[in-house]
Amino acid sequence: MTNERAQSDVRINSAERGGIGRSQIESLFKTHYTQMYHLALTLLFDEAESKDVVSEVFASLLSGSTIVRADNAKAFLLASVRHRCLNVLQHKQVHERFARLLTEDTDTLVSDNTVEEQMHMEELMRYVRENLSSLELQIFRLRYLREMTCQEMAEALNVSRQTVHTHLKQTVEKIRKYFNSNSKAI
Repeated sequence: MTNERAQSDVRINSAERGGIGRSQIESLFKTHYTQMYHLALTLLFDEAESKDVVSEVFASLLSGSTIVRADNAKAFLLASVRHRCLNVLQHKQVHERFARLLTEDTDTLVSDNTVEEQMHMEELMRYVRENLSSLELQIFRLRYLREMTCQEMAEALNVSRQTVHTHLKQTVEKIRKYFNSNSKAI
């Protein structure tokens, strides 16, 4: 490997481990943020959610575990935004069903769903009520019923944005694990 090639590899680790520092990440941010944000907005149609996605990409860079080559930093960043947006969209349908069910009483559920689907939804409602902490349930409802951003929820609940993000992620993961391990379709 040539010296030039070695220098073109930019490791975004911690500065102590020989990676690039915060200033180089800030440079990437200034250079690519607008294009990343517009890509997210095109896919999600939500300004706040798009900003969250782009912020999460840069947060992962700052965490120190991502390796980026300098000659493909733009492609990497755009691909990261795209993948995060697709994950958001993929889970949005399930989340919307959760939110709808959390606001309805099980006795009033009347729909075109089959009996089996309704049984799964009732099980989901029971699981959510029995297994989420009060804070997790509040965050979950604010996000998917009121469609609040992480920042808005943090301000409303008087907690940090990271706390909101962590609890929301844990909540979705709990529900997913439960239903995957029990082979339930929701």
